[in-house]
Amino acid sequence: MTFLGGLIFLVVASVIGRALLPRRQHFLRSRWEELAVSYLLGCSAVMVGLSAGLALGISFHLLFWLPLPSALGCAYVLWKRKESSQDLAPCSFSRTTGLTLVLLGVGAVIATLVLPLNEFDPIYHFGYRGQVLLYDGSATSESITGMIHPSGYGRMVTHPNYPFGIPILEAWVAKIGGWHPRWVQIPLAFWTACLPLVVAFGLRPRGPRVATVGALIAAVTPMLYGADFLIDGWESLSRAGLAGEMMLGGGGDVGIACLLALSLSLWLRRASLGGWHLVALSALSLAGTGQLKNEGLGLAACVVLALGLGALLPKPHQGKSQLMPIAQLCGFLVLMLGPWLFLRAQLPAIDENYTERLTISNVAHFWTAEELQDRSPQAAAGKMEDLGVSGVRRNLVAAAFFAEFVDWRSWGLLWLLFFCSLPVTRRRMADVDLRQLCLLVLGATTLYFLILLVTPWNFPSLRDKGIPERLLVHLVGVMALAIGTALSLGKPDQEQA
Repeated sequence: MTFLGGLIFLVVASVIGRALLPRRQHFLRSRWEELAVSYLLGCSAVMVGLSAGLALGISFHLLFWLPLPSALGCAYVLWKRKESSQDLAPCSFSRTTGLTLVLLGVGAVIATLVLPLNEFDPIYHFGYRGQVLLYDGSATSESITGMIHPSGYGRMVTHPNYPFGIPILEAWVAKIGGWHPRWVQIPLAFWTACLPLVVAFGLRPRGPRVATVGALIAAVTPMLYGADFLIDGWESLSRAGLAGEMMLGGGGDVGIACLLALSLSLWLRRASLGGWHLVALSALSLAGTGQLKNEGLGLAACVVLALGLGALLPKPHQGKSQLMPIAQLCGFLVLMLGPWLFLRAQLPAIDENYTERLTISNVAHFWTAEELQDRSPQAAAGKMEDLGVSGVRRNLVAAAFFAEFVDWRSWGLLWLLFFCSLPVTRRRMADVDLRQLCLLVLGATTLYFLILLVTPWNFPSLRDKGIPERLLVHLVGVMALAIGTALSLGKPDQEQA
């Protein structure tokens, strides 16, 4: 029955997302693009809506029913539209490319569901709180906010103010048939398959060749599927567990990559429709990233900053028309993220509490400080001699980022192609879309560098757990969009109305 609950959710989310999209006649997309975009929009809408309900103090037992009548209402709207499949645009891909994307997508779904929740973060930070919602119904339950460790150090729940997006999806599925550590992952299993289609959707105005390249770049990035994916071949999938080998499954990192890419894709295509409709949908997708992990809130700020700076520089007159859409985006974001921020303020902060730690004084201190040797699992176990790595924190973090930029086994050619796509020529600099995308990638990377610079934990220990690559994977879709935009050389094909 839990498997059935997962299938029902796929339909519910897709119908809701499809109804949110403009009519096919007015906004071109292929059938596959429509399926991917609709599903991700529906997931974001469910997470944002039910999170707002939790913020109002409504029990999850009641909120569970909200998506069902919403989907029925959306189905009625779609029926009244009487849209025809003839209104769909042709697919950008050749048959070979399409088959490649299908095989990779199906493989990702199977690899996700073949294993139950069996990694630390999916079990402890998301699955546990999903069960609290399922059985207790409250986001402020003592099971999340309390449970102080007997030693007095920290809480049993170390991330109590993590967003409830994934717990909501898992609890919704489990409400139909009970908690099953494999089938509650069904809503999460399709994110990797959707990402290439979202990239193609965003690049559609720039021509089928560009859309195809962007989709393939996203699809064949090994890091999307597992950390150090090609180092040990398929063995890394069989070792999934506390070592954090897989990106697929019950974590939120791939979900952030998908929703962030969708938000930017909708933003890039807003001019083809006009008005505020696509701006609102872009904000909804971006708000969805804030419902997955705390990093989503930081990324939302980076998006607004990158869009603003990219629109104004280096030619102010070029970006004037974007000021109103950016203001609208900010307004929608405040409305959609406001309830979660209200709920988040009622929850204890995570032990790291980067919101308070990311200050100028802390950055200045750790810029020259030696690595913390006493804040590691080895030190907690009394095995200081096993630490091994020491030095200035700044150098260790910089070396880790550089190692990721040049690691072709985990990232393929993604980072090399992105750096080669930076707007360093007059033609590229004149493309406002490329400026905004590149500013977002550079800004988010800088933010993550600063966060890891001021972390209160031993950085080499975090490195062993897949940091910073688990953060950088958020940017895969945005980088693919940037590479495709640069490839088009600022000469977009005309969309057919």
